[in-house]
Amino acid sequence: MTAADQLVDITADPLDIKRRRRRAVLRIGVPIAGLILVIAAILGIALYADQANRKGALALSNDVLTTLDGRIRQQVLAFLEPGARALRIIRGMTKDGAFDDRRPVAESLSVSVLKEVSQIANINFADSNGNFMMVRRAGGNRIDIKEIDNRPDARRVTWIHRDDQGHELSRNEDSTDNYDPRTRPWYDGAKSIDTVFWTGLYIFFTDRKPGLTASQRYLTPDGRLYVVGVDIQLHELSHFLASLRIGQHGRALLIDGDGHLIAFPDQNRMQHLIGDDLTPAKIDALNDPVLTAAYDRFRVEGQGRRVIKVNDENYITTTTPLPGAGRDWWVLMTVPESDFIGFVANNNRTALLMSLGIVFLAAVLAILLVYQGLRADRAARLLLDRSRALNRQSAAYSNLAEQADLFTGDQDQLPPVFTETLAEMTQAHRISIWQLRPESQVLRCLDSFERDSQGHVAGLELHNDELPQFLDAIRSGDEINVSDAAADRRTAQFHRTLMHPLGSRGLLVVPMRSQGTISGAICVEDAAQIDGTREFVRTVASMLALRLVSMRERTVAREASSEAAAQPRTMSERSFSVDLVARALDTPALAATVYSNSAVMVLRLPDQAALANRAAADGPALADTIACTLQSMAEQHAIPYLKLVGDEAVAAAGFEQGDQTAMTRIASMAVAMRDRCSALLEDAEMTADFRIGIDCGLAIGSTVGREPRLFNLWGEAVRTADMMASSAIPSTIQVTEAAYQRLQQDFLFRPRGSFYLPYIGEARTFVLAGQL
Repeated sequence: MTAADQLVDITADPLDIKRRRRRAVLRIGVPIAGLILVIAAILGIALYADQANRKGALALSNDVLTTLDGRIRQQVLAFLEPGARALRIIRGMTKDGAFDDRRPVAESLSVSVLKEVSQIANINFADSNGNFMMVRRAGGNRIDIKEIDNRPDARRVTWIHRDDQGHELSRNEDSTDNYDPRTRPWYDGAKSIDTVFWTGLYIFFTDRKPGLTASQRYLTPDGRLYVVGVDIQLHELSHFLASLRIGQHGRALLIDGDGHLIAFPDQNRMQHLIGDDLTPAKIDALNDPVLTAAYDRFRVEGQGRRVIKVNDENYITTTTPLPGAGRDWWVLMTVPESDFIGFVANNNRTALLMSLGIVFLAAVLAILLVYQGLRADRAARLLLDRSRALNRQSAAYSNLAEQADLFTGDQDQLPPVFTETLAEMTQAHRISIWQLRPESQVLRCLDSFERDSQGHVAGLELHNDELPQFLDAIRSGDEINVSDAAADRRTAQFHRTLMHPLGSRGLLVVPMRSQGTISGAICVEDAAQIDGTREFVRTVASMLALRLVSMRERTVAREASSEAAAQPRTMSERSFSVDLVARALDTPALAATVYSNSAVMVLRLPDQAALANRAAADGPALADTIACTLQSMAEQHAIPYLKLVGDEAVAAAGFEQGDQTAMTRIASMAVAMRDRCSALLEDAEMTADFRIGIDCGLAIGSTVGREPRLFNLWGEAVRTADMMASSAIPSTIQVTEAAYQRLQQDFLFRPRGSFYLPYIGEARTFVLAGQL
């Protein structure tokens, strides 16, 4: 777009626009920028605090896990060491075994050890010949002794049961027992080494419980081998691990290098059945994804501390060896990372909520600041606008005051300065000033000014039977201000009659009151600046009320003095020959026929939905009934032209030279149709929303189209009749001044007002009330 094509508003001050933009930036931009900085600072602090707290919590968790790991190692060593010491003591005391003459010493020593060391379940003695003695703790502090005399020709297995005082309670033999100590891991492992041998985890033959055995050999000078073993049950280690508090969901367990469970918080899962044999469970058999993942990482990466991710959650795992605890044993711990840093997330969430509260308060303060700034600017602009409005009103008052004959002149017509000034001040679509006649049954338009077209119209009259609710509202003296006049009961009739054709919606009605009497009203339609100018309209209404009182007094005096000499008003005649010349129409050269004495009636029917309704129960559509009525009445009144198009019907007569009754026949048909349509709509319980317009004069007609050819009528008379129908009051007949001149002797009329007709100018219109 070039510079020449651009539209420039010369009324706007560029410097003022720049100042307004600068103020808007300061009023709105600064608080918003401050709010953004506050939010950014809070988020930065929250992120830093979250990282710092997480780092500190993880460091603290490492210390906690290290401490727990050391505690577990000490507890395990403390649990196993008494068994090793007891083994060394028993071996030193029994020397060459617990058989023959040393059997009482071995039995007595074993009972003492079982009473003092709770984790020892059994004490076993075996030699290379397969002889065996086991001393074990039974229920209620009783002692059970199992002896196997493994002679080649007479193997015997004997169970001896003693009470807590050592007295023998019973003795029995078990011929089905096939136990051979020389095949057991504790014997086989100890026979080849001189130090204490620790077995792996296995299921005890007699108790059917998981445990391990510490054993040591003694070799006599004559080459005979004796082995002493101490069976240690591990359920107390499991109880200990179950009692540990590692966060909220952490666990610790003991495993060997092959993944067998040595101790587990749930000891019922430490063994599983394979066929008919119980075997120690491996960590994979627990079906725990966290423990399985931790063990797999241990097998790949070895001992140490690491973080693994399982099911989208981080877990801290640590694996450390247990030196001196026998074979290849390890402590494995797992704990969810959230157990250590969960409080950090909770605290951060709380801090974030508190920060959001601060942000909310900051936002409220910023909004209040912006609102206060905008309110100050708005107040300044309103003050400036008010000052300008006062200046305009002062200028308007001065303009009105300059009219010297506003209140003292003899003219009955209202000067146009009133409506023009009001339209300029209110920026209204239309201003109209109405006078309420003394009998209060007629509302007469003194002046109506449309701002867009700059046209004035006067003389329009509204009768009480046409707009009863609107006239009642004016007589009440209440000011009316509605944004939708069609929706208000008081103004709906006025809107349908006058505002709807112009497209107006809003309406302000200011009564003109003088000495307690309502003399009329000012109607302001679609005002753009009504708030600052309402007092001005009220002041002008008061001024007009005084003028109307003066006009009424002069009118009464003049009518009293000149009633006898009053002459009838000469009405203007329309010259149809002049119409033809003005349009440059050469009648002989026209292919169509010109009818200079035509009479035309236009009937505007209700809306489409109303026409589709039934005129009566089980009857045809209302459109069909009206069409049949039109045909009947056209035949009855000898109307040669009738056409129905959509919701509009056109009837015409006067096509023959010398037809002097065409106008009368059209008017009679119009009256009959008015009464018939009112009855039909009343029977159908619908609003009588039809209009009829009549005009006479120039029309042009011709047959058009292919066979069968149709006769079409157009021209000024048709167009003007249509305008009369469009602007008529519902259920009334509106006629032009030319039609009134021809019908006034046979029909009853009342004046409606003045309208502007194309090519004719301002012309009066009348409402046809009935036939004389």
